[in-house]
Amino acid sequence: MGNGLPRVSDDGTTARIDHSPPGPVGLDARGGGTTRTPANIAEQVLAFTRRNRGQRVGNGECFTLADTALRSAGAKSAADYGDVDPSADYVWGLGVTLGSLQPGDVIQFRDYRYDREVEIEHPDGSVETNEDFQERPHHTAIVESVGVNGAVTLLEQNSPTGSAVRRSTLFFADRDDNTGGRKTKIRVSGTVRFYRPQPR
Repeated sequence: MGNGLPRVSDDGTTARIDHSPPGPVGLDARGGGTTRTPANIAEQVLAFTRRNRGQRVGNGECFTLADTALRSAGAKSAADYGDVDPSADYVWGLGVTLGSLQPGDVIQFRDYRYDREVEIEHPDGSVETNEDFQERPHHTAIVESVGVNGAVTLLEQNSPTGSAVRRSTLFFADRDDNTGGRKTKIRVSGTVRFYRPQPR
């Protein structure tokens, strides 16, 4: 392995996505292979990851979960886009934006953190404050579903260290909400990149 970093496009996560029409289903005309589109690759990536929920994939590293899921779906992996070493900011496919994120996409984190503060005003006038946070210093995860207000449900392993494949919900956009006596403030920091797996 080299010591360089993967190639990252100048526009980061602002790449446009061109949707091509679905390809033929089943065996292709040249005999033997199946035609893979980003849509059916995403389904296969998700199916693999969901099947392994509660288990450790390979050596248990977050990279290994994404790498194995993409390879099993016939998609390119990080090594197809540049050098892979433990500190690299891996590239997993075509860069996409948070607004176009879909199940089966891959998220690469660097120094990510969200802080959430929730104030609840009770009928007696008292106020209860709850705070929590999540961090992903250098991490890779697979998108399971995309919610509202920048919330995304992920499938990941090795977060916390040593954990099996599990489901987590993280936030990727700052948010201030005041509804029904509940004030929610979410602040997000760090760098995240979103990728759509591509066929080999």
